[in-house]
This record gives sequence, C-alpha cells and structure tokens, in this order.
Amino acid sequence: MSWEDEFDLIRSYIRRRMKELEKELENAFSSMHVIHPSISIRPSSFDEPLHEAYETEDECVVVVDVPLLDETNVTVVAQDGLIKIEGRTRRAIKAEEIGYSVIRKEISRYYKEIAISRQCDVSNMSYSIRNGRLVIRMPKLK
Repeated sequence: MSWEDEFDLIRSYIRRRMKELEKELENAFSSMHVIHPSISIRPSSFDEPLHEAYETEDECVVVVDVPLLDETNVTVVAQDGLIKIEGRTRRAIKAEEIGYSVIRKEISRYYKEIAISRQCDVSNMSYSIRNGRLVIRMPKLK
C-alpha cells in the first residue's frame, strides 16, 4: 500500500466521520426547543420585564419581575412552547421608580413571551404574584 492509498483511507474516514458528526449535531439541535422571536411593536407604555426560568426534578418554574401588578390584572397563557404574560399595573410607574436610570418613560403595562421546555405540563400551570414577582409553576410531564 502506497502512502497515497493511506491518505485516501484517512480522507474517506474523516469524510465519513464528519457526516456522522453533522447528523449528530442536526439531531441535537432539532431536539432543542426553538425560541420564537417576537417581532411586534408595542406602545412605549409597555415594559418587557426581567425573568428567570429554571427546572427542578419535579417542576418547571418561571419568575417574572412585575412591580405593582396584581393577579386580577394579569393574563398568563401557554401556547406553542411559549408562555405569554400580559398585565396592567395598578398605576403608571415612572421607570426610575423601579431601577431604570437611563430610560425616561412611564410603564403601565407588561408584556413578555418566554420559551419553555417541552417537559413542562402547561395544562396544570399555576401562578401567583407576591412582592412584585409573578411565579409560574408547571409540573414536569412524566
């Protein structure tokens, strides 16, 4: 076997392995949750609040900062792998009241779309608001 034959064997092995890796990556990315970008224009009175999402062994939890929002003025809907949150504040809030130092506007409504794991059972979703935080809990599917 000549050195050219050995290089051909190595090249064919590398090509075959690259195709295998490409398939593995495609499978890995296709099983990941796709985040749907929200491209919509909202009035300046809307604010997109900060949030944190995490999972425990038994449940999926999303915590959203929503100062001056109460449960009677909020809508939480799960649809197409997203949780959509919309609500009105009890009164208009100046941005600097809640920690914004650069933004000069009044906030009277919140809107947020959050991608959630496919393991979350949205049909058994519950939420509560306490101390300006909306906590959404969903058991994990078994």
